[in-house]
Amino acid sequence: MQNLLSSYFQDLTTNADIKAILGAFGGCLAVLFGGVYPLVNALVALWALDFVLGIKRAWDENKLSARKARRGVRKMFMYLVTVVVMGLVEYAMGAAGKLLSPCSLTVSFLCAHEGLSCLSHLSHFGVPIPKKLVDRLRNYRDEINDGTMPQGGEK
Repeated sequence: MQNLLSSYFQDLTTNADIKAILGAFGGCLAVLFGGVYPLVNALVALWALDFVLGIKRAWDENKLSARKARRGVRKMFMYLVTVVVMGLVEYAMGAAGKLLSPCSLTVSFLCAHEGLSCLSHLSHFGVPIPKKLVDRLRNYRDEINDGTMPQGGEK
């Protein structure tokens, strides 16, 4: 297992120059689109938490796999590409900063999805998660996916 962790660290540090260029490019995109939404910050935090909890869960179940970890990182990268594309669509539509903008809806959906994943990991570790909380988050995610946004209050 220690070799696996050292392999992950080595993967993180290889091609640091390319990663720095991509990070600078991402920063330029953030400035171009008027900064980073608080929702995006929440999404990044949920990604990190989900990744760490997923690795811990796989470790506990003796199912730690570099292939699955890379697949998870690829999935997060594609989510990021989706957010950038929706940011471009929002910018082109002139909908930047509006409540139900394409980017806000996309990031809200991804936050709900990642939140459900984190709650699943936490319940695996024995953390009591209220069923009503999971159901409401799942309903919120599904309403965004179906295009029927809640109008406020109880459903």
